[in-house]
Amino acid sequence: MLAYRCAAVEQIQRVLVAVDLGADGSALTPGSRKAFARAAWISRRVGAALTVLHSDRPDEHWEPATGQFVQGLDGIVDRARILEEAVGEFARGISDVSVLVRSESAWLAVVREVLRRDIDIVLAAKRTTVESDDRKLGTVARKLLRKCPCAVWLEDPRESQDPSVIVAATDLTAVGDRVVELSASVAGAFGAELHVVHAFSLPMSAQLGSEPDSHEFQRRQHDAAVEHIGRILATTPVADTAQLHVGLTSPTQAIVESVERLEAGLVVMGTASRSGISGLLVGNTAERLFDRIDCALLTVKPKGFVCPVTLEQTEPD
Repeated sequence: MLAYRCAAVEQIQRVLVAVDLGADGSALTPGSRKAFARAAWISRRVGAALTVLHSDRPDEHWEPATGQFVQGLDGIVDRARILEEAVGEFARGISDVSVLVRSESAWLAVVREVLRRDIDIVLAAKRTTVESDDRKLGTVARKLLRKCPCAVWLEDPRESQDPSVIVAATDLTAVGDRVVELSASVAGAFGAELHVVHAFSLPMSAQLGSEPDSHEFQRRQHDAAVEHIGRILATTPVADTAQLHVGLTSPTQAIVESVERLEAGLVVMGTASRSGISGLLVGNTAERLFDRIDCALLTVKPKGFVCPVTLEQTEPD
């Protein structure tokens, strides 16, 4: 599957960045500029091919000034010039750059290009603007998290600096191990602190047993998790500096509290599969978590993910 070749940044070979020209079509949006810069950084660092994709289908955009959605413009005369200028600004020094304009919905065009080109990672904006309107994710970003079969990195347009603190959430499964490996690679590249979070719950037998039994269960779970995560980190650039946070709580609470307390700039986590194979979180729980995180997101799909998009079908919901 596409998402599993990239256990580390250094293994990425093909990068795609989705860019938006905004409601008036005059320039890249703040979110797209941030995503393009990050995509170019990855491509230059590892010598990866870079695909720049723009959808020319008019779509709804949030207009902070009016507090409502407005229909984007079609037939933007200077689209080619704007994209060419953006490549000149952000993609200097990258030898393999492709610029594509598609007429499908932006999220669908991205997913289909991932399938066509065997893309390793997609970069996009969590949202297009820097204004606050209580929406953590835009429509395109949300659909990419749900449906894109490879890793997805969503940049927050309000952040101007590289992340100095990274929070990685693992459930100790195979996808959790990939999350830890990828997080360690990114942290090493940025020189950032890495904090690995794992939450566990008490089974009914422990809840019904005596207090010493409960404490013993928690100790065993904690020690097993620390040993497991340490084994994954052992060969990474941050093996000696990564900090582990393991405890009895819900995954959502553990992640949100860690992000807020540590002022994280990036959260790395697994997402749920349409096939029913669980990642870190499942369904609505993951969606609620995404809407509570203000920083950038990097997500990977679990093995067995079933992409709901094909190259041949008509446009799905």
